[in-house]
Amino acid sequence: MPNHDSPADILPVRFRLRPEALAHLGMPVKGTSVVIQGFGNVGSIAADLLQQEGCKIVGISDRTGGWYSKKGFDVKHAIKYVDTNGTLEGYGVGEAVSNEALLELECDVLLPAALENVITDANAARIKAKIVCELANGPTTPEADAILYKNKVFVLPDFLANAGGVTCSYFEQVQCNMNYYWEKDEVLGKLDVKMTSAFLAVSELARQRKLYMRDAAYIISVSRVAQACKDRGWV
Repeated sequence: MPNHDSPADILPVRFRLRPEALAHLGMPVKGTSVVIQGFGNVGSIAADLLQQEGCKIVGISDRTGGWYSKKGFDVKHAIKYVDTNGTLEGYGVGEAVSNEALLELECDVLLPAALENVITDANAARIKAKIVCELANGPTTPEADAILYKNKVFVLPDFLANAGGVTCSYFEQVQCNMNYYWEKDEVLGKLDVKMTSAFLAVSELARQRKLYMRDAAYIISVSRVAQACKDRGWV
């Protein structure tokens, strides 16, 4: 059976999730409706953390299909169900919906956290979320990206939104090189600083140059690599 660690096991009590995109857009955290496609190790933990902050998780799904509840789900109950049964199949809470329909539900925030290319030019115009936060790799096609931009959907691109894992891998490398290991709360604190700084840099460049968030993220990442190559004398 899959093992879903609870956020209490992952994060120390004093560590708090800060939904920077909501703050950036002036949206309240409490009561914000969230739909998550993909209820695995990424999506389920995100759901639990967001619910703890006051968000309402109204849609969840996995490979067997999805479930929608306007009142919101008890995420811990859903995680326990998956731990026991392996999938969300037969969950029976709320209304059963397909993965495709789940993406088009009314919500404030949509988190595609499963497969690539699930938001395409065929369905992008029907995405009702104000924010799309890409927790999966490549969930949005370039054609869909243009439609979301036209419809003023705020997109957190995958290589910004799900960069926490590779950032922690970098932290592991640093600790190995130092032959010294940080406590968990120190790792999470450093991660929070890095991820918040990255979001603020991208959002500020997007604001200054009137760019889409994905374009701003590409500009920053490419320019930093180019500068590093110069600093090392490679070019």
